[in-house]
Amino acid sequence: MGMHNKIMEAQKTATNYPDLVAKLVELGILSYTVDAATGNVLYRLSGGDYVLHPGDKDRDIAHAFNYDDAVTAVKNNQQGKTDYHGFMDEIAKAGVHMYEAILTGKKRVVYIGKNGCYEEAIPVLQVS
Repeated sequence: MGMHNKIMEAQKTATNYPDLVAKLVELGILSYTVDAATGNVLYRLSGGDYVLHPGDKDRDIAHAFNYDDAVTAVKNNQQGKTDYHGFMDEIAKAGVHMYEAILTGKKRVVYIGKNGCYEEAIPVLQVS
């Protein structure tokens, strides 16, 4: 199975975001960047390889970054109030142009807009 398919399988089988992160790390993903306007995702792997997943929807991005709206969009998704597409629509309305998920060291996601950003730690998957 190619890396593209392994990533898709990880997305389908993950029970939550920390579980997805654990699965991506197992695949050797170091980080990924999501373009909010197109939905394109660039995964960076150890060894310098990368995988590009094309997006499926074009979105208009608000001109100004709104910190409170960005935080609300993230929290809504974490609480199950929005699915991934709804989340992407909300961050675009909040002025987020892209977000970067760093899966090594201090695991975190940085949501970046014009003249602002919001950074949040990725919760560690609790194994029982």
